[in-house]
Amino acid sequence: MSNKKKVLIVSGCAAGVLAACYVGVSIYFSQVFYPNTSINGTDVSNESPESVKETLEQSMMAYEMKVLTIEGTTEVLSGKDFDFDYNFDEVDELKIKEMGWLWPVKFFSQTDYEIKAVYEWNEEKLNKKIDELQCMTQEMTAPVNASLNVDDNGVNLVKENKGNTLKKETVKEEIAKAMGSGKSEISLEGAGCYELPKITTESPEIQDELKKVDELCQAEITYDFHGNEEKIGKEQIRKWIRRDENGDFYVSESAAYDYLCEISNKYDTINSYRDFYSSRGYWITLNPGSYGWGTDVDSEIELLMDDIKNKRVTSREPIYYMTPYDYLDPNSPDDIGSTYIEIDLSGQYMWYYKDGALFISTPITSGTMSTGHGTPSGVYYIHNRLQNIVLVGDDYRQPVNFWMKIVGGVGIHDSLWRSTYGGTEYLTSGSHGCINTPYDAVESMFWNVEIGTPVIMYY
Repeated sequence: MSNKKKVLIVSGCAAGVLAACYVGVSIYFSQVFYPNTSINGTDVSNESPESVKETLEQSMMAYEMKVLTIEGTTEVLSGKDFDFDYNFDEVDELKIKEMGWLWPVKFFSQTDYEIKAVYEWNEEKLNKKIDELQCMTQEMTAPVNASLNVDDNGVNLVKENKGNTLKKETVKEEIAKAMGSGKSEISLEGAGCYELPKITTESPEIQDELKKVDELCQAEITYDFHGNEEKIGKEQIRKWIRRDENGDFYVSESAAYDYLCEISNKYDTINSYRDFYSSRGYWITLNPGSYGWGTDVDSEIELLMDDIKNKRVTSREPIYYMTPYDYLDPNSPDDIGSTYIEIDLSGQYMWYYKDGALFISTPITSGTMSTGHGTPSGVYYIHNRLQNIVLVGDDYRQPVNFWMKIVGGVGIHDSLWRSTYGGTEYLTSGSHGCINTPYDAVESMFWNVEIGTPVIMYY
């Protein structure tokens, strides 16, 4: 036999063996999936369709559908209660389409399949189980629309409340849809199963009203109450917003007036009690009087409303109907300062301090207590200084050389008709309310005291 013939025979045999191997492997891969193949994320390399279906069905055993509610609770629907069933026959179709003879190409490539099972259940039983869920049987709260309420506290944005009212037919439809897609969990809120408010805080009707309110609240007024800052801006003005009979918004002047009274009472001292360290060497509480800071709210409200109307941003002092002593040291810790007249009505004694130094100290005689003419206590000030006037009352006309008015008909003056001062004479034989003072002391005070000087009187 020639060599050529031998080569042909060997080559033919080899080709036959290769063909037989190819056919054998092709037959094998016509019955199992190629290496590097997955279905629904599960490795099915060299697995038969029957084995794959069994694996996939095992993963779906004891099927449950978790139902998440808007309250954050979870309820469970068990597949066995409504004859839940499924099959993965699509696996067979995949294997048929794979064509086993392509194994030389497929052997070294990755193939990933996603398939869906065919799910079946008893609809009547499922609906019955859904109707028995707690979220379907509990008392439900209807949704509440967002609103813009206006009351004595101004504008209040009330957010919408979703409530927990379920659309029962929608619940059944969405659960069935989720089960048909192979899902094991559903959020009823996410699936749109709840009744929703028709108006939310983002709704145009709410936003339009908020814009109208904001337009009225653009002003910003910063008050300086003798060194204390009070700012009236958007948040405060918003509390003064009201509606008229036509439903239109406006800034209430009466609400703004009440607020001005509130902050002026915080800083005004005319009607306030004060703690005072007396010349006797101890602290006392002084009654209110006519001296100190007094805000003119009636005048200030007009300016404030005009500022709000014109959306001004401004800083200023409020209008005062009364301010302390003109020469008050700006660094003084209070509004009395270091220049003042102090009168101890119980002790019948008077001191005059000028720039912190004692200038005059003298006994005095004040109003008669037994006749109801007692001198009023409180913090007042020198209104005027007059010479050689006649004091006139119901039963007297009395000339005096020096007169310094304090409050009403009460003042400090000389009293040449008296020979003694101090002691207890004021209880039964005092003045008609004035501060009777020795001549030398009252003359010295008259020429050295300024109008507006605080006068402190206490018992």
